[in-house]
Amino acid sequence: MTKEPYKTVVAVDFTKVEALRGHLHLNQRHMAKALGVSRMTYQSWVRGQRIRKSNEDKVKLALRQLIDLLREEEWPPEGFMQMKSDQLYERLLEILEERS
Repeated sequence: MTKEPYKTVVAVDFTKVEALRGHLHLNQRHMAKALGVSRMTYQSWVRGQRIRKSNEDKVKLALRQLIDLLREEEWPPEGFMQMKSDQLYERLLEILEERS
């Protein structure tokens, strides 16, 4: 009988997620969309409400993808300071789609 390896469960720290949001130059509405949740849900997490298990895995995956964009210097895009927030978010989606 083999035992499963111990899996470390890492809680999502929304103080760090908010810092990431700042580096991405996204507003809360767009960050929530990028994570696949409503703005209200996202704001509740920022205020300290626990994340449901049903959302946790998809949020962690989305966060990994966003962090990878920054690590690989694909974000922010050239000319981002002249973009409106909706344009910036659409560009983010395009880049994520290209990468998948």
